[in-house]
Amino acid sequence: LSPATGESVGEVLEADEGVAREAMAAAQSGFAGWSATPVEERARIIDHAADLLEQRRGAFIALLQTEGGKTLDDCVAEWREAIDYCRYYAVQARKTLVPQAMPGPTGESNELRYRGRGVFVCISPWNFPLAIFLGQVTAALVAGNAVVAKPAEQTPIVAYEAVRLLHEAGIPKSALQLVIGDGAVGAKLIADHRVAGAAFTGSTEVAHIIARSLAGKDGPIVPFIAETGGVNAMIVDATALPEQVADDVVGSVFRSAGQRCSALRLLCVQEDVADAIFTMVEGAARELVLGDPRNPATHVGPVIDQESKERLDGWIARHSKHVRYRWDSDHLLPYGLFVPPTIIELSSAADLKEEVFGPILHVVR
Repeated sequence: LSPATGESVGEVLEADEGVAREAMAAAQSGFAGWSATPVEERARIIDHAADLLEQRRGAFIALLQTEGGKTLDDCVAEWREAIDYCRYYAVQARKTLVPQAMPGPTGESNELRYRGRGVFVCISPWNFPLAIFLGQVTAALVAGNAVVAKPAEQTPIVAYEAVRLLHEAGIPKSALQLVIGDGAVGAKLIADHRVAGAAFTGSTEVAHIIARSLAGKDGPIVPFIAETGGVNAMIVDATALPEQVADDVVGSVFRSAGQRCSALRLLCVQEDVADAIFTMVEGAARELVLGDPRNPATHVGPVIDQESKERLDGWIARHSKHVRYRWDSDHLLPYGLFVPPTIIELSSAADLKEEVFGPILHVVR
């Protein structure tokens, strides 16, 4: 059921190449009318979308828990962030996109006006299926672009409900299309000759592929906005307060089961305080509750899918000789996609050559 309306959603079907083309054509046909809509009206609609989000807090939190596997505090934070995006872009549009009078010779009137570029393809991730999805889409829409949105295949219903909400707020259906599918569907959209801009959040590898695809097109250069991952490090010296370090480290590494690009991956500690810091961090990690994200007592929920679990379990297995701490796996739930919070000690920071997207901390002296 749709959590917003109680109506039957039915199957969320993956798009084929024909559907991708149809969505791009529909958005292109809706672009002119939406782009001609005054900036103040576009901003008002995005503000109204924020109002609707505020009214449907419970429905979206429930959906983020059941489809995204998020804990209650992460759901509330993401819901708030989604509202902030809508409010922020509406304010920015009113400040920066309104027509501006320009200086000119006597008797001549000059004005600077901004217009949409065309159809933006917005490809969003599963780890923030509401906030980043709406951030990309509302930014493009309020600037007068039409949008074809392609959410991650793991969280299509969050995106479905968000698009229904935007249409209800006043975005014309012709100006906002939703296409469901995996990376191959996203590639079809990016390859379309009608793409006037693209926004992507995900892996650096995929961002490179998209950039090369857009660069290879004939015609105007296509703007590309990419937010990608990396190895986030914290450097701790002997002046640090160990209790504060432990609190910050555990919150950053294990919140959202480590599935956020801002999560700490590598903790580098001055040699003469390393043992004390590591012991305190491990003690704090031992207090975490792993389990069903719908339980308010849970700190760490599941990872997003079986592929992610297998990749993370394999990483831990390959580094088993260097594991300092691992949450007691004997107490893992007998169902679900849980990866135990783990701390691995490396001999050198250079040993960590890739982002490990899960509840795993690497420490080095």
